[in-house]
Parts: sequence; structure tokens; C-alpha cells
Amino acid sequence: MDKYNDQELVLSAQNGDLAAFETLVRQHGPALYAFIYRLVGDPTDADELTQETWVKAWRSLSGFKGKSEFKTWLFRIGMNLTFNWKKRRKPVEELTELLPGSSNNEPVTVFEQKRREEVVKAALAQLPPDQRTALVLNIYEGMSYREVAEVMGRSVRAVDALLFRAKANLRQILIPARRKGIV
Repeated sequence: MDKYNDQELVLSAQNGDLAAFETLVRQHGPALYAFIYRLVGDPTDADELTQETWVKAWRSLSGFKGKSEFKTWLFRIGMNLTFNWKKRRKPVEELTELLPGSSNNEPVTVFEQKRREEVVKAALAQLPPDQRTALVLNIYEGMSYREVAEVMGRSVRAVDALLFRAKANLRQILIPARRKGIV
């Protein structure tokens, strides 16, 4: 998804070309869904929030000036909608983060994988929302510090501090699991 291609597609979509917008949805949809899913932990909620993000993006597209990449603009919309949704929900859902799956389908391996997933899910849920979001965007979505800063509306320096604290907190939270050999 190169920036030039996105710029052309956005310009066409701003001029009413639905096919161009559909291409943007196909290109960025899976990553947007994965990001939101990691924040809410439920596939149905993630699907609804992803759809809501696309609707808002379509309605706001005329205001997109290209000062940031389309993906960071889109993820910021998704992040804001998700945070607002979480504020309205009680209790707040935990973040679900799946570790890479094993190619070995032995029952013991599957059990250990599920156990690791639950430990990581619980650990990530203990992080403050800003730290969790910065970590998901940087590590799982592969965004640079600059891109994370754009999505979160923070400075690069603030993102650096958030990620430093998030990693330190996660290491601390996972100490008991490491001692037990779970992660």
C-alpha cells in the first residue's frame, strides 16, 4: 500500500469515485479490523467498530488534506471511535492479543498456546489504555513512532515514553508467568 497509490485513491474517492474508496477498504480493511480487535477483544464488536470507522471515514473524506498518510488518519478515527465506545461500555472489555499460532496441532501444544494467549491477554489488559494502544500500533501494526504519534495525536517523544513504559510494565506483569515457564 504505497502512499502514492493511496493519495490517488483518496483523491478519486473525494471526487465521488466509490470504486476508489472500495479499493481503500480492501487495502486497509484487514489491518484496521486487526487493530480494533486488539483493542476490544471481541470479533463482533470489532466488526461493528470497523464498519463505523469506514462510514465515518467516508463522511469525513472531504476533510482529509493528505498531511498524514491515509492509514494513520483512518486508524486515528478507529482509535477515537473505539475509545468512545469503551467509555460507554461497562465493564470495559479486555484486550485480546493472540500469539502467533503453532504449526503443531498436538493437544499439549494447543493447550500451551492457549495458556500463553490468556496470560498475554491478561497482562496487556492491565496496561493503561494509552500504553496498550501505542504498543499495539507499534508492534502489532508495524507503525513507526511517527505514525503512532499521528494516530494518537501525540508527539514522537511522548510515544517513545509511552512505549518505554508499556514494555517495562509488561515485563513486570509477566515476571510470574516467566518464572512458571508459561511465556
